[in-house]
Amino acid sequence: MKLLLIIAVLGLPVMEIWGYFKIGSMYGWWYFFYILLMGYLGWRMVKEEKAQLLSNMMNIMTSNSSPFSMILGVAKNMIAGGLFLFPGIFTDIVAVCILLIPMRQDNSSFNADLFSKMNEAMNPNKNKHHDSNKKDIEGEFHREKDD
Repeated sequence: MKLLLIIAVLGLPVMEIWGYFKIGSMYGWWYFFYILLMGYLGWRMVKEEKAQLLSNMMNIMTSNSSPFSMILGVAKNMIAGGLFLFPGIFTDIVAVCILLIPMRQDNSSFNADLFSKMNEAMNPNKNKHHDSNKKDIEGEFHREKDD
């Protein structure tokens, strides 16, 4: 596993440099403009995701739904934007493949149940048998005799 990781870490820059020369010699300045354009788009993608993160998280929390799918979607887009920032054709292909991974928009029951269990654990007295129409007050009492 370590050997595979070392090969990937060392192989990626070698493949990108090879791509610079091979594709650059075939397309010339167009490849240079492509690298600049993809870098700009990656930067914009990361910037937009970062700007929308707080508002999206607040909307998820106020609607009391699971934030896991939103967090995974933001992480997917941030990783893809970072790969677009790294100049080269191979990282751009990987970034496009990451962006094509479908994300479920609905909250799965597992995530929703997990989020509700976490919410209940954090606020144990908040949701226990609360009925807004109930007017009874539970407790013990005793009558004292008037002197």
